[in-house]
Amino acid sequence: MKPVGGVARQQVGQTLKRTLYIAALVYCLIVVWVYVRQDHFIYFPTTTEASLWREKAVHAGAQIIPGVNAIVVEPPVVDASTKTALFFHGNDSDAFERLSLTKVFNARRYRLVLAEYPGYGPNPGNPSQATIVPSAIALMREITQRWPGRVTLVGESLGSGVAAQIAAAMPESVGKLVLITPFSSLRETAAQKMWFVPVSLLLKSPFDSSAALKNYHGLSSVVVAGQDEVVGPQAGLTLQMQLASQGPSDLLVLPQATHNTWLSGLTEQQWDRLLRITPQ
Repeated sequence: MKPVGGVARQQVGQTLKRTLYIAALVYCLIVVWVYVRQDHFIYFPTTTEASLWREKAVHAGAQIIPGVNAIVVEPPVVDASTKTALFFHGNDSDAFERLSLTKVFNARRYRLVLAEYPGYGPNPGNPSQATIVPSAIALMREITQRWPGRVTLVGESLGSGVAAQIAAAMPESVGKLVLITPFSSLRETAAQKMWFVPVSLLLKSPFDSSAALKNYHGLSSVVVAGQDEVVGPQAGLTLQMQLASQGPSDLLVLPQATHNTWLSGLTEQQWDRLLRITPQ
């Protein structure tokens, strides 16, 4: 017959094992759930019927590039000096949300192309790095065929990761790279937010801008929001330091701006600075 104390210890041990087993099972289920649902944590698209997309473009005086449904707004006067800017928006809403930027770009003799992602607007498919990047590269090629000359690439938040991938794939076609509230790597940012799961092993859209831009030596500007609560200001500062070590790069810090309020913090003089296509 076992001593009472030994039985008690055995029961405690069995209870602890069951508890650890259940905890491990719950954790594994959480990891699987995060892996399966990860795109829902990254992408928040607004979808639109193709007919309504065209109507909105007509109302805005814009053209649409077929296939990818990018929005094009030309300046009032188009001639040999007209430049082209390709803008990639963030992870929510759609390209029309940044239509107000046409005034900024057109006033500086740019035609503005607002890119749209797979799964956003009228575009079919599901957004991921595997679908977004090939679509963006195809759009870049279409643009360079339509309007010869180097393109100013502008990416906001998630769009900064897309712009970085294009700069890596087609550096000869890039006149300037402008990254707004960027991350160095979406994998690193996600790992900081979701520290309790092995994000580096699970993430299907790593968007490693730092690695993509290691051989980019062209002109660049980086806009950092001093109060960035999503990716943090340090991510943009780190990426700009890397770019500055490789080529002419300009840093613009908006001390009071958050991740989503950067636009209201930019002055006309700062826009002139960002869209300048010669080193200062």
